[in-house]
This record gives sequence, structure tokens and C-alpha cells, in this order.
Amino acid sequence: MLNRYPIALSTLSLLLAACGSTEQSKEYQANLASESPVAHKTEFQNSATSWSRQATGNFKALLPCDHCEQHVIHLRMNDNQTFQLSDIKRWKQRHRENLVTGTIHAAQDNKQPQHLSQTTANEWLLNTENGEVYARIQLTTHGLKFNLYKQKNIKDQPKIETQVFLHPVESMKVSNALKHVDIQAEHVQNIEVKELNDPVMAHDYFLAIHNQSNQALQLHASDLILLDQQYQEYAAVVDPQFLVPIPAQQKQWIKVSFYYPTSVQADVIKIK
Repeated sequence: MLNRYPIALSTLSLLLAACGSTEQSKEYQANLASESPVAHKTEFQNSATSWSRQATGNFKALLPCDHCEQHVIHLRMNDNQTFQLSDIKRWKQRHRENLVTGTIHAAQDNKQPQHLSQTTANEWLLNTENGEVYARIQLTTHGLKFNLYKQKNIKDQPKIETQVFLHPVESMKVSNALKHVDIQAEHVQNIEVKELNDPVMAHDYFLAIHNQSNQALQLHASDLILLDQQYQEYAAVVDPQFLVPIPAQQKQWIKVSFYYPTSVQADVIKIK
């Protein structure tokens, strides 16, 4: 009988120690759960879980064109893994717009496209509604590398791609004094700005100008002014190639730069 007490005491000690260890483990796990996860903050994260937060929105490029006056690509990417793409080519008297819609899939090592939640690749495929690959995009710090596949390919030959860069854009208010002219503006976001004398920088804007009158429209850089929230005015700088007359009943896109400090809150673009 006397030999049983040491055994009982030992067993009780082990049980108490185990309970104490369990309580400490629970407390440790609770502390881990309460800590915020550490993440690398970039303009575009590679993680598929950050797609809806980092890579949705509107992206645009104004491109030169060998066989037309202007080439514009506008891509809208949604957080439900769908996209709408507008590919516009403009000639002197007309323009053609090709609209494409579909779904976004991850592309990894030339494998079969996967669902976004199954990969952390930073390259994605834009598939049309009939399942064909229309383009390939790569997320970068300043926007999207956009690889457009040529639709007519030789059998058993690799697809031919044309690469352009699409800038993220955000809508901007416009105060337009011109009659029979519709103007929409977008601020180009997250690009490497051209530094002047710090902290003043050049901020780029895309303007879509639809001349709905029966006469050609001639704009000058002096016709465009940016106002900040303190009603301070900033003059526009426009490349001469964007200041050609806009024919009657035609639409044209131009790029405009305004120089202002990074602390300024731009409010509206005023068209005289």
C-alpha cells in the first residue's frame, strides 16, 4: 500500500503539468491568431488572394499605329474574375471598336490555366467567352504588361504576341465650356512620374474628346487648366502630336501633363 502513494503522486504531477502545458499552448495560439499577418505592400501583389484588392480597375494605353491615326486599348478587370476590353483604332474619318469580354485565368509555366485561388503567379490569361486565349497580362509595380495574341496563327506554330504597356487610370472631373463637345478625363495612376524640382512632379491625364459639332475642333494647350481643391490653377503641357484638329463628328484621345506638387489634391480639369 505504501508503494502506491509515490506512483499516485507522480501521475497527479504529470496530469497537472499536461494541463498547464495545454493552457499555455491555447494562450500562445490565441496570441498568434490576434497578430496581423505580415505582407509585402506593393502596387500589385502576386498573391491570387489579393486580386480583388490590387489588380481590379481600368487600364489604358494610347498607342501609335502604322496603318491608322491612333490605337487605344482600354481594359477593365473585375474582382469576379471577368474582364471587358475595348480595342479602338481611329482613322481620319472613322474609327473601329472591337469589344471583347471573358474571364481571367492564371498562367503558370505554360500549363493549363488554373483558377485564381490555386496559384500565386503574376501572369494571367484573358480568355474569351468561347474559351480562346485573347491576351496574356503580367502585373507590375506600375501597371500591366499586355501581350495581345494575333488571332490568325499558323497551325502548329507558336502564337505571335504584340506587347504594350497599360497604365491604371482613374476618372477625373471635367468642367467643359465647349458646346457640342463631350470630354472625359482620366488620371494616370501608379506610374514613374517625371521629376522636375522636388516636390513638383508631372502628372499625366488621358482625355477622350468627342467632337459632336459639324466643324473641326482645334484645341491648344492654353485651353486646358487643372484646378486643385484650393482653386489654384496649373497650366497644361501637351505633345504637339495630340493637338491636331479633330474632325467633325469624330472622337480623339490625347495625353496631357500638369505640373504640381505631390501634396496638391487635383479637383477638376477646366476646358476653356
